[in-house]
Amino acid sequence: MEDQRVNILVDSFKEATSKPLTLENVLLALVIFSFIGVVVFGAYFLRNWFLQVKQKQHFINISKSLGLTEEEAEILWEYSKKLDRDPYLTLEVKPTFEKVIDEYIKSNPNFNEDMIRHMRKVLGFDTVPPFMPLTSTKDIDLYQGGNLTTDKGVYPVALVDKDELYMYWAILDAKPPIQKGQTVKISFLRRDDAIYSFEGTVEDVFEEKGRLILKIPHTLNLARLQRRKEIRLKVKVPIKVFVKTKDGETLIYETETEDISSTGLKFCVPKSEDKLLANLKLSEEIEIEININGILIQVVAVIRNISDKDKYQCYGVEFKELDKKDKAFLNEFIQEKQMEMIKKYKQLREKG
Repeated sequence: MEDQRVNILVDSFKEATSKPLTLENVLLALVIFSFIGVVVFGAYFLRNWFLQVKQKQHFINISKSLGLTEEEAEILWEYSKKLDRDPYLTLEVKPTFEKVIDEYIKSNPNFNEDMIRHMRKVLGFDTVPPFMPLTSTKDIDLYQGGNLTTDKGVYPVALVDKDELYMYWAILDAKPPIQKGQTVKISFLRRDDAIYSFEGTVEDVFEEKGRLILKIPHTLNLARLQRRKEIRLKVKVPIKVFVKTKDGETLIYETETEDISSTGLKFCVPKSEDKLLANLKLSEEIEIEININGILIQVVAVIRNISDKDKYQCYGVEFKELDKKDKAFLNEFIQEKQMEMIKKYKQLREKG
């Protein structure tokens, strides 16, 4: 039907242009061209509009199947589009979700905090597993200890409360002269992860149970200083440790890793293994055979730290020479294990 209309318009245009050029013919040609433009643009606009409506409804259906309400899905769709983000990432990726929610909060002073908490819980974003880095100050666990740095000194602090807008840090052993509007820096060590820090402006200072409480706005600008070059994953991998004694004897000990990365690993030895322990010293080189699903990796490693763990002595080692292919294989293995752990974590949360 549409083709017939276009053909009629084209025939009319040919008829008009075949006649001597007059003002009437020029106006007729302009009208015909304008009409064609409106028809084409209108069809394109309607097609895109129907496509957007269909895509949005599909997103809402997926969101509702995960446990979100239609209103919650609408919010994620609207503010994802506002930030030019893929709405579907808000359902899977916590940093994307937090940025979208942050935009929603900024745009709506009377936002529904209970609804945001429900969204986080449904999507599994209300807590961060230990093998995942923090992306916002909202991820900091309650009672996390740290240090507050001001122009007057450094003071121990702990996070005692938080909501969607603010966090509340208690100064533990002093009452420094901190004023509203003052900029402070807080740093803390997250166990088995990294050192984090952020700066914030003090919105309010009040006293509670004899301690000063600082009210500081949340921020996405959370700096992370990783203590190691690569992330170490807590996973059990069979290894063989080869240690040479002063007498030239080679001691062989089979165990499993406590954690592993592409640059090193950690293993533990019972304190009853006197002879082996006597030959495992800081800065000493040892050979390690790593067995990953039947694939063996031979590597020379240097002992970098020694620690006690109940009846065990534990050793953190750094790989001295690791083949590029072996390193790439280790990285791939670690990434796969991370994804498995994330999947299991979400499954456990859903069952809970």
